[in-house]
Amino acid sequence: MLPFVLIFAVVGLLVLEARHINLRSIQHELAAVPPLHLFLLGLGGLIASAAIGTYDLLAARVIGYRRGIGAGLRVGLMASGINNVVSLSGLTGSGLRVLLVTGDGVDSGAAVRYAGLVATASALGLSTLALITLITRPAILAATPVPVWLVMTALVVIACYLPLYLLLAMTPLLRIGRLAAIERLTPLQTVGFVCASIGEWLLAAAVLWGCVEALGVSLTPAAVAAAFVLAATLGMLSFLPGGLGVFDATLVGLLAAHGAATETAVAALVLFRFAYYLVPLIAALFLGANALARSRLAATLRAHPLVSVLAWPVGQAVDLGLRLLSALTAGAGIVLLAGAAFPNLLSRTRILSHWVPLPAVEITHLASVVIGLTLIMTARGLSLRLRQSLWLSIGLLIAGALFGLTRGLDWGTSLLLLVVASLLYMSRATFDRHGSLAQQVGAWPWTGTLLAALVGYLLLGHALYQGHAVDPLHFGFGAHAPRFERGAFVALISVIVLVIWTWPRWPTPQLARPAPADLDALVAWLTSHGSTPYSHLMLLGDKTLFYGADGQAMIGYRAIRNRLIALSDPAGDTAARRTAIGEFRQLADDMQCTPVFYQVGPDDLSAYLDHGFVLFKLGEIARVDLAAFSMTGKRNEDKRGAINRGHRLGLTFEITAPPFSTGFMNQLAAVSDDWLGEKAAEKTFSLGNFDRDYLARAPIAVVRDANGRLLAFASILPSYGHLEEYSIDLMRHLETAPGGTMDFLFVRLMQEAQAAGYRWFSLGMAPLAGVGDTPWARPAEQLARLAYEHGNRFYNYKGLRAFKNKWHPVWHSMYLAYPPDTRLSSLQLDIAALIAGGYRRILTDS
Repeated sequence: MLPFVLIFAVVGLLVLEARHINLRSIQHELAAVPPLHLFLLGLGGLIASAAIGTYDLLAARVIGYRRGIGAGLRVGLMASGINNVVSLSGLTGSGLRVLLVTGDGVDSGAAVRYAGLVATASALGLSTLALITLITRPAILAATPVPVWLVMTALVVIACYLPLYLLLAMTPLLRIGRLAAIERLTPLQTVGFVCASIGEWLLAAAVLWGCVEALGVSLTPAAVAAAFVLAATLGMLSFLPGGLGVFDATLVGLLAAHGAATETAVAALVLFRFAYYLVPLIAALFLGANALARSRLAATLRAHPLVSVLAWPVGQAVDLGLRLLSALTAGAGIVLLAGAAFPNLLSRTRILSHWVPLPAVEITHLASVVIGLTLIMTARGLSLRLRQSLWLSIGLLIAGALFGLTRGLDWGTSLLLLVVASLLYMSRATFDRHGSLAQQVGAWPWTGTLLAALVGYLLLGHALYQGHAVDPLHFGFGAHAPRFERGAFVALISVIVLVIWTWPRWPTPQLARPAPADLDALVAWLTSHGSTPYSHLMLLGDKTLFYGADGQAMIGYRAIRNRLIALSDPAGDTAARRTAIGEFRQLADDMQCTPVFYQVGPDDLSAYLDHGFVLFKLGEIARVDLAAFSMTGKRNEDKRGAINRGHRLGLTFEITAPPFSTGFMNQLAAVSDDWLGEKAAEKTFSLGNFDRDYLARAPIAVVRDANGRLLAFASILPSYGHLEEYSIDLMRHLETAPGGTMDFLFVRLMQEAQAAGYRWFSLGMAPLAGVGDTPWARPAEQLARLAYEHGNRFYNYKGLRAFKNKWHPVWHSMYLAYPPDTRLSSLQLDIAALIAGGYRRILTDS
C-alpha cells in the first residue's frame, strides 16, 4: 500500500503548492541560466549515468565475462538512460542488460545473473546514504513536507537493504529456499559494488547541487544531498517511472523548506530532469538502443531466483527504443505547445521587434500550436513503424524548430526538436511500413493524450494570463494574452480536425480474390494436403487465399474494417499449421490489421496461445460418431421413424454428382427462392450461398416426393485427401414440404457417409452452447451465457441445440482466436456484419 499512500500524499502536495507558484518566475529563472552552464549540467548528467557502467564492469568480472571499460560504460549509459525514464525500480534496466549481453553471445543464464548483480547492487549507495541520513538526522528531515513518520519509515526500509545485502552476499545466513541460489560474492567484490553504488548516487546528487547553483542559490552540498536522498527514497518506493510526481514534489518541498524560493526549487527540478534524465536518454538512443528491436530473446532463460522478476522487463525491452522515440516525439510536441503558451521574454521581444515582422511572429505562433498538437498524433504512427509518419514527423520537428526561433527566439525548444528529428533520421531504417497514417492513428490512448495536451495548454494559459483584459483582435509584439487567445482558438480547431482525421475509420484493405483458375488449383492442393471441415467454403471465391509454411498450409480470410478474419484453422499438417498461424499474424501486422481466426477447433489451441492470441468460446459443434451409428435399438427409434415416415410419404433420396444440368439447377433455385421468401440477402463467409458456380463443385443430396418433385436439397461439404468428416452446407426445402422431410434427409446422409467410410458426420454448430457455464468463466463468457439463457426471442439458441442433440452427437468446442488488446464486443459486431453481408443487415433482412 505504500506506493498508493505516497502517490495520494504528493498529489495533495502538488495541488497545494501549485497555487503559490509563479510560472513566469520559473520561465525567467530557466532563461537566465547561461548556455555554458546548461552544457556542463548535461555533461554532468551523462557522466553520472555512465558511472552506472561500473556495476556492469564488476558484474562482468563476477560471471567471467571479460569486456573493456568502454563497453561496460556504454551498456551502463544505455541501460541507465532508458531505465531512469521508464523504470519500475530498476526492472527495465535489468531487462535491457539481459538483451544486450545475450546479443554479445553470453549464455542466457549468465545474462540473468549479470543483470541480477547490477539490479541488486544499484540501491546499495542509496541505502548507505539513507543510513547516514538517519544517523545524522539533519534539520531538513524535520522540515520535509511529507509526514515525518512516512519519511522515517521509507528511510528505514531503504537503510535495511544494505545489511541484508551484505548478509546474503557474503554469508550463509538467510540462504534458505530459493535464496540459496543468489550469487555468492567475496568481500572484495561486495565492497566494490557498495563503493560503486555510493559513488554513482553521490554523482547524481552532485548534478542536482549543480542545478541549484546554476540558479544562483547557495545551499550546502550536504543539504542538497540529504534532500536528494529523501526524494529518491520515496520515488524509488513509489514504483513510478523515474519516481514521477513523488520525487518531484518531495524535492521541491525540501529545497523550499531549506530556504530556496518555490519557483527556484521547481526550476532546479526542471534542470535536473533535463540533465539527469533527458540528456542521458537521448545519448542512449544515439548509442543504438533501438537496436533492441532486432533482439529476440527466446524463452530460454534458465532456472534462477530472479528469472520470474526479469522475464517481464525482458519482454518489454524489445522494441523499447522505438517506443521511446515515439514518446519523445510526442513530448517534443507538448514542449512546443507549452512554449507557445508562455509569453516571450522582454529581452527577446525587443530583438524580435527589430528583426522580424509582426505577421511572421503571429503566424509562426499559431503554426507552433498546430505543429505541437499534430506531433502527438504522428507519434502514434511512429510507434507503428509507419514510414509516412517518420518523414512527416521529421518535417514537423524541423518546422517547429524554425518557428520556435521566429516566434520567440526559443532556442532551447528548437534545439530539442532538432535533436529528436536527428534521432528519427538515424533510425529511419526501422520505419519500414507503408500504411496510411490517416488510417492508423485513431487509437484512444493517443486521442486522450491529444485532448489532455489541449486541456493542459488552456489551463497553462489561464494560469499565466488570468486577470488580463483580452481583445483577440489586438496585435503587438508584447500582446501575449491576445496571442494566446488566438492560439487557444486555433488549438481547439486543430484538435477537432485531428480527431476527425484520425477517427477510427479503418478502411478495409484491398485484397485480391481468387480467379477460377486459382480455385481449380486450390482443389488440387486440398486433395494433396488435406482439408478442414470449412476448406470447401474457400471455393465460394469470396476469400483471399494465403499459403504459408512454404506452401504447406492454407488459410482463407476476408477483411472488414481493419480486421483480417480467417475462417477456421489452417489446412495442412500440424507443423505447417502452427507455422502458418504465426505467418498470418505477421501478414496482418505488416498491413496494420488485426488478425482473427473464426471457428477454430480444439486441436491447435496451443498454437494460437503460443502466438499471442486469446480465446473466446463461440459454442459447440455437434458431430455424430459414424462408427457407432446404428439404426437398431430403442435409442435409434427416431432415426427409424424418420425413414419409415419418409417411405410412407413416398419420399426418395439421391445424391447427384456434378456436372449438373441447367434443368436440375433451376429446380434447386426454385426450392432456394421459396425457402428464402422475402429475405433478399443470404449469409456468407462461414456459410455457403446459392451460387451456381459454387454449387457445381460438390455433390448435392436431394429429396423428391412420389411425383418426382424436388422438395429439399443439401449441398455437401466434402473432405479432401481423407475421410475424416462428412458435412453439409446449404439446406433448403419448400415451405409445403411434409413434416419430417429434413429428418429423412439427415438420416439418409448419415447412412451414405457411413457407407463411404467417413468417421464423423457434422451437424454444425450450436452458437453459445456450453459458453460461460462455470463460475470461473470470464465476464464476457458469462454475458454470453445470459444471452444463451434469455435471448431465445431473438435467436433460437436452445431449440437449435435440442434439434442437434436428438442425434446423440459428440460435442466439440469451437473458439474465436484474437489478439488480447482487441475489444471483443466490436470484433463480434464486425464478424456478424461480415457474415450478414454488411452492418445494415445485422438487424434487418434487407
